[in-house]
Amino acid sequence: MTNIDIGTRLAAIERRLATAQRSSRLAHASLEDTALEVFDESGSLRAVIGQQPDGTSGVVAVNGPPPPQPAKPALAPVLSGVAVTWDGAFLDAQVPPLDFSRIEIHTGSTDGFLITETTLRGTLESPRGGTLIIPTGEPVFVRLMARNSSGTAGDPSPQAGPTGPAAVVAQDVLDGIIDETKLAEDAVGRMHIQVGAVGHTELGVGTGNLVPDPSFEGQLTAQLLLANAAWSTTSGNRSPRAVRGIAAPTTQPLNLTELPVSPGDRFFLAADIRASSDWVGDSARFYMRWLDAAGAVLSYGILKATPTAGGPWTRYSAQVQAPAGAVRAIVALSIYLGTGGTVDYDNVEARTVVAAGMVLAESIGTPELAAGAVTATKVAAKTLTAKEVKALSLTGDEIATNTLVARHIAAGQLNATHLAIGVDGNLVADPSFEGPITIGRVKTDWTVVAPGRDSAKALRVDCTATASANYNLQLGSFPATAGQKVWLSVDVQTSADWNGSKVGMYVRWDDATGALLGYSSVNATPTPGSPWQTISGLAPLAAPPQAAVGLIKLLADASSVGSVTFDNAHCRIVIGSRPIGARAEISPVGLRLYDNEGGERVSLVTGQPNFLTLAGSDGAAVATIDDRGNGAFGDLAVAGAFSVGGVRLDSRLAEAPRGVVAIGRYTGGVQGGAGTYGFMELAFNSDPTRMYRIVFDAHVDPNAGGGEAVVTLRDGGASTPSINSPSLQETVLPLGGGWQRVHLETVRPGRDLGAGLHRLLTTFRVQFGPAGQVLTMFGGAGFPAHMLVEDIGPYVPDTGILNAGGGTATPPKQQYTKTYTASWSGSYANRSGYNSYYNSQCVQGYYSSTNGTQAALIGFPSSLASDLAEASIQSVELYLYYAHWYYNSGGKAVIKAHSHASRPGTFSCDSDSQTIEWGKNVGKWIDITSIFDSTSWRGVALDPNNTSLDYYGRAEGVGEGHPPQLKVTYVK
Repeated sequence: MTNIDIGTRLAAIERRLATAQRSSRLAHASLEDTALEVFDESGSLRAVIGQQPDGTSGVVAVNGPPPPQPAKPALAPVLSGVAVTWDGAFLDAQVPPLDFSRIEIHTGSTDGFLITETTLRGTLESPRGGTLIIPTGEPVFVRLMARNSSGTAGDPSPQAGPTGPAAVVAQDVLDGIIDETKLAEDAVGRMHIQVGAVGHTELGVGTGNLVPDPSFEGQLTAQLLLANAAWSTTSGNRSPRAVRGIAAPTTQPLNLTELPVSPGDRFFLAADIRASSDWVGDSARFYMRWLDAAGAVLSYGILKATPTAGGPWTRYSAQVQAPAGAVRAIVALSIYLGTGGTVDYDNVEARTVVAAGMVLAESIGTPELAAGAVTATKVAAKTLTAKEVKALSLTGDEIATNTLVARHIAAGQLNATHLAIGVDGNLVADPSFEGPITIGRVKTDWTVVAPGRDSAKALRVDCTATASANYNLQLGSFPATAGQKVWLSVDVQTSADWNGSKVGMYVRWDDATGALLGYSSVNATPTPGSPWQTISGLAPLAAPPQAAVGLIKLLADASSVGSVTFDNAHCRIVIGSRPIGARAEISPVGLRLYDNEGGERVSLVTGQPNFLTLAGSDGAAVATIDDRGNGAFGDLAVAGAFSVGGVRLDSRLAEAPRGVVAIGRYTGGVQGGAGTYGFMELAFNSDPTRMYRIVFDAHVDPNAGGGEAVVTLRDGGASTPSINSPSLQETVLPLGGGWQRVHLETVRPGRDLGAGLHRLLTTFRVQFGPAGQVLTMFGGAGFPAHMLVEDIGPYVPDTGILNAGGGTATPPKQQYTKTYTASWSGSYANRSGYNSYYNSQCVQGYYSSTNGTQAALIGFPSSLASDLAEASIQSVELYLYYAHWYYNSGGKAVIKAHSHASRPGTFSCDSDSQTIEWGKNVGKWIDITSIFDSTSWRGVALDPNNTSLDYYGRAEGVGEGHPPQLKVTYVK
């Protein structure tokens, strides 16, 4: 028997026990498909470490204590919103908790609002605080609330507010931004336009005929019919369209227009009228409904027609007169007391009847009068005044000696407006100084000379004074009112020895007594000897109070040597101008709209910044576009393409993954022994330009351990898949006893799968197992088997290679996307020599024989060549900004490739081309991969080689605001 030393054995056991107590309790432990739960001293669950209920793994905090209460936020108004600032402080804590997650920003429209999911407007993720702009159109109250990483919310902060968005004023809108393309349809209503500010040329009223669109061909008629279901269009009388009304016992008039009238005004009404064969009614009427100042109906002026049922078009006419008290008239069509059929109207007229004393001066000349028709007996005593006699038409031959004395001229009838005033809106008669009116104007130092600027004659002043002097010449006069503005323009040319300070044109404002009140002028200081130039603009000062007369004058100031020649003088009244208040002003340079305070809200004028501010019913600004194109709006709906930085938004979105495009779940099971068995099918449509991730996940349960389960993903294409369909991916799972999870995953380009429908099938089989082995593949209610297809982004080429790990493998290829800004550009006249006149601008197409059919070349830096060396091009995109096309609707860009490393002296390029429709003032990215298909290309050409004006345009080049760019995706 072996001797055992009990003491030695006990000592060894004690040493081993001490060592085990000092080591980690979980040094040799692991968590297998489970989780470790962490509890606090009160037994509350605070964290779950390991496998989570949804199948993911990690550390999840739960049931954390509520975070502290945030400090009250600071609010500040900004455009279209409120800026909310939190300084990172808490009311009941010095520092944020370690499980801090975010600060929620809640807003409400009422004081003391309750925080709910619907009041959340945004979050601040940093515990240091921050600022967030909350979009709003009205004042709001704001409260903050903290949340920790387990989702627990703390007490909300004290309430701040209310604070609303900052008002948009004229200073916030940049000058010059608003042009006609920025105005939404129906954006300017009549409440925005001063009464009398818009004339017939702006409204489309026919000349002489007071009815707009009298033959019912235009958009105005279409709008009227949309609002009146009883009326429609039909074929017209010698015109494409007429209007048709349905006869009914209740009259349903079609209002055509509304006019200001005065008592006693006479009007001529006429219309072509036709009745259907089944028409029954009292009459067809074309009338004017007379209204007083309160809008009450006084009476009607009616053209009453009784057309024959089924008869031809017939012309009817009548005269009507406005009654006492009438201030407005509504012009309308109607069918009176109709019981059946229809009535058609076309070519309607409403014209002012010219009464005695109302014939426009100079409107009746000798061609309109029969020889000898006017005799002394035909002229009533004292009815022939100065306004009936054409300027300069009466000479000594027509006036008997000593017969014309002061008593023959009616008091106040003869003034400057009757003797010499321009037509077509220009207050200057004979503006190019060709006729006898100008001869009568000239005085000392002023002479009619030849030639003028694009005219036969001009006016010249010789500055011959011994000392510096001011020279002026009156061109005419006109009656004035306070607040009236004028637009002035004149062409000037100075001699090489002229030494004056300024030249131009001005209006002198006088009161009724002839006393000077002020001046409105446009002037400049041209270089002596310079060619003709135009001095024009809206005179900055309006007519002062008490102004009664405006005197139009030319000026050449502070001159003593040389001469100044003038031609083509214009003075035009700004329509709608007045001193203060809301108004619309229209001048030769464009349109300006002012609000009630006189602030400029809309400026659509040439030569100056354009901008727009749109107001709501309360007068508050609701949308703005400044003079640099920056806009602020409420909701924005885009019917066409929406581009950001020249890239369509849908193209930008296509660069991102689209997520799961197909998914299926199954909670049943399939049992199989020997052979292959199908399990789940999932269908989706493949896009060759995308990448896809295909995932299958389920559980298996063998009746006996041993062997392997083989799970295969198969593709049946557009047909029904089977266990013999081609395999896309396969996984092998060693089988033990009990349940096991099986997972299969693959990533495939859509171009490898092929475009169109793909029906995917998962199959399984067992191999190398014991005899009689049976395998069940299944999913359950809490752990369903699932199969999904996920779009993970655009196509990416396969650049991976084999690397055995020896450190000598060739580096794998990579995909790069680089953007290059053009380094040179230029235009070529006649598609030949470089045209230095345009510098770096890119002109294409034919405009005139001066430069012939032009083309342009655009080159990119040398880094493009080095980057593309030994590379494989995947895609090429080009950015161009076309600042001009011959047509406002745009044109066609014809793009080709070239291999020039620097700007050549003569033009050449590749023959392959791509034609793109392009808008005016539009910059965008386009795909040119089809023509930029060689790594030897160094740039692009704009070369339509076509004389059609559809191709004449100019793109911005190097050094301009929107230079060309090239984006190349390549593998190297």
